Amino acid sequence: METTSQKSLLITVRDAISCSQGVCFVGSFFKKQDDLLLTLFYVMPNPVPDQSMMDPWADDNAIVSVPPSEIAEVFTLCTNVLLKKGFSEKQIEKVARKKQSGTVQDIISEGEKGLYDAIILGKKSTSFLKNILSRSMGDDILEKELTAPVWFCRDPDENRKNVLLCLDGSPMGEKVADHVGYVLQNEDHHSVTLFYVDKGQGVDQEKIFRDATEVLNSYGIADARINTSTVTSLRVTNAILAKAEREKFAVIAIGSIGRTATKGICDRIVGTKCKNIFNEIDKAALWIVP
Repeated sequence: METTSQKSLLITVRDAISCSQGVCFVGSFFKKQDDLLLTLFYVMPNPVPDQSMMDPWADDNAIVSVPPSEIAEVFTLCTNVLLKKGFSEKQIEKVARKKQSGTVQDIISEGEKGLYDAIILGKKSTSFLKNILSRSMGDDILEKELTAPVWFCRDPDENRKNVLLCLDGSPMGEKVADHVGYVLQNEDHHSVTLFYVDKGQGVDQEKIFRDATEVLNSYGIADARINTSTVTSLRVTNAILAKAEREKFAVIAIGSIGRTATKGICDRIVGTKCKNIFNEIDKAALWIVP
C-alpha cells in the first residue's frame, strides 16, 4: 500500500461564481480535510508592462502581496466556504499574480511550479478553455502542456458521490487509476466504477479491469469499493455521459488520450477524446489526467 501524504490542490478563482463551483466541489467531495492543502489562485487581468516572457516565474515580483479589495473579497468568500466545510485557515493559502503570459499559461506555469496534485477550475474559469476547444485562440497562447491533472467543476451537484473511471484499453487507463486511487485512498465514502465502452475493437476487458483494480488496490482501495461496467456503443461520449447521469456520479475521470503538439492547442491540453465530454458534462466534475 502507498504511503499516505497530504494532497496539494490549486483552486483557480476569478469571481464569486467561480468560487462557488471549484471551492464548493472540494468542500463537498472530501471528508478527510486534514489530508488536503489548498491554494486559492487568482490571475489578475492586466498584464505587466515590458514583462519578459522568457521565464515569467523567475521574478517573484509577479506575486501581489496586498491584492485589490475585489480580489481580497473573493479570497475571503472562498475561505469562508471552506471553513464551513471543516477546513482550517492553516490549510488555505491565497496567491494573486499579475498576468504574465496569458491566463492559460499562467495557470499551467503555477501548477508546474507548485507541484500540485490537481488544478481545479470553476465555472467562470472554464470559459477560456471553451475558446481553446473552439480554436478561436491562437496556438501561440500556450507553449507548455499540462503536467498535473485538471478538474473542471461546472455546476457540480454537491449531493453526488463516487467516481466513474473511464478506460479505453490504453496504458493511460492505469495513469487515471493511479490519480483516482491517490485522491480517494482515505475517502471511504466514495466507490470507483471502472467503465469501458466496447466499440468492437477486441480489447481484453478482463485485463484492463484487472490492471486498473491492482492500481487502486495499491492505495488501499478494497475490492468492495470497486465496480466494473461495460456497454457496447459506437458513441463513446454519449455512453459515458449517460452512465454518469443515470447513476449520479460526482466525477468522470478520463485520460487525455490523443493529446499531441502537432494538432493544435486544444489537442495539446486535453486530447481530442475529452472535448465532447467537456462540452456536454453537467452536474459532475471532469477529471482529466495528462
